[in-house]
Amino acid sequence: MNHFEAQSYIMPFIDGKIPENKKGDFVMHMKNCKKCHDELEIYYTLLVGMKELDNKKSLSVDFSKDLENKLKQMEHKVRNRRSVKVSLFSIIMAFVILFVGLLYAGCLSEVYDFEQRTKLINQGDYYFSNKLDTLIIGDKLDRIENSKSYKTKKEITNFDRIRGYRSIEE
Repeated sequence: MNHFEAQSYIMPFIDGKIPENKKGDFVMHMKNCKKCHDELEIYYTLLVGMKELDNKKSLSVDFSKDLENKLKQMEHKVRNRRSVKVSLFSIIMAFVILFVGLLYAGCLSEVYDFEQRTKLINQGDYYFSNKLDTLIIGDKLDRIENSKSYKTKKEITNFDRIRGYRSIEE
């Protein structure tokens, strides 16, 4: 904000009618420009003092302190609005990121399900049969019971008999 523009907002400042988008620039200019701040202080003292006299109110003791308080309040409001805008933007962005993440996860889930269905169709019933034993044991024989019958009794040889007699004698 330049000097001419800042000076044009002195009267709206005193009346409390500065546009919202200009308040931050006005306060910053008044803090940093001694010449404009002095002019604002003069106008503020004259106009506010005259209004107080016209309304038969008690005159302020320190107009410059009142002006500084009003500028600080306006600066505080501007900062609060900016922080609300930033926090609102952050919240909206967080929801957008969350939505995109959930959408992406849903798409991945659909792709996975499609691949599993395709695999099931291509591999056929053999790999996914609930009765795998019928495919492995086609003749319905119990192989374990049959293997027991194949075991033969061990024949006792003459050598075993001689070893047995020797152990008895000892």
